Amino acid sequence: MPTLRPLCVLTAALVAPLLPAATGVAPARPAAAAVSVPSRPPVVPVEVTADGFCAPGPDPRPPGLVTFRVTTPDPSGHWWALLRLRDGVTLEQVNQEFADSYSPDPAVALPALRAIYRDVDFRGGVSVTPAGPVSVTSHFEPGTYYMSDTALEGATDGCGTGLTHLQRFRVAGEPRHARPPKVNTVVEAQATDSGQRFVMPGTWPRKASVLLRNRARQPHEVIIVRVVPGTTDADVARYFDALQNGDTSVPDPFRETVGGMLAVSPGREGIFQIDLPPGRYAVLSFVRNPQTGVKSAFEGMFKTVTVR
Repeated sequence: MPTLRPLCVLTAALVAPLLPAATGVAPARPAAAAVSVPSRPPVVPVEVTADGFCAPGPDPRPPGLVTFRVTTPDPSGHWWALLRLRDGVTLEQVNQEFADSYSPDPAVALPALRAIYRDVDFRGGVSVTPAGPVSVTSHFEPGTYYMSDTALEGATDGCGTGLTHLQRFRVAGEPRHARPPKVNTVVEAQATDSGQRFVMPGTWPRKASVLLRNRARQPHEVIIVRVVPGTTDADVARYFDALQNGDTSVPDPFRETVGGMLAVSPGREGIFQIDLPPGRYAVLSFVRNPQTGVKSAFEGMFKTVTVR
């Protein structure tokens, strides 16, 4: 199976309601009023390389929707996250929690993992490869946020110091209203009697504009991996079960990660856009279960789909 993500980062996702709070109304003439149609969100280009990234734009940014269009030239791809810390939580505290969550001792790792999910509000981000850009649209309310490419220390402000692996930005001032991108695919993460599961259509369009709703009890992501033609949910489950039991005889159905959206916290939702060649794919969440420490995909958080 290909390396699906660096273990040093959990990743992060989107925000509150994507619909703006209100639509402006402007008088056209004394006898009539014209409704102002909100524009599309501003698009911020972000190129992520081994040396880091820099997202241009004002600091502070006005509250409202923002689309980040993320690219990379690096063959190994990148995981670029958006996150916000809960009130009173520090970067140093979260950095230690991440380190502790990978302890070989479950008595250390599991409480640390639960602390991460408590202390970090995951606001989205992308998994991106040189195959093409991935865009993620987030609604930002006033506060302080971070953009991260595998780093949780050494935050910089703006682009004045060049490339960084952790960029801080602030949101303040008058809201800027905008229309969210049109959606053609809805993915919902749910908590069911049989565990956490994805609900989604079995067929996706090539130009996918995906709304992820997290109705589960922990953060979840949408990672899209190309699989062997004809692969089914049962094939993926059989492979994961074999891996957990140390059985290497089951064929690996995975071929390559093509992109996706990083984790959103429970109750959050977000939109990402990606171009997908026709074929068979698996849609997975590898965010770990805070009760077991197991990656959610190994516990059933996946679905196979066909792109046409």
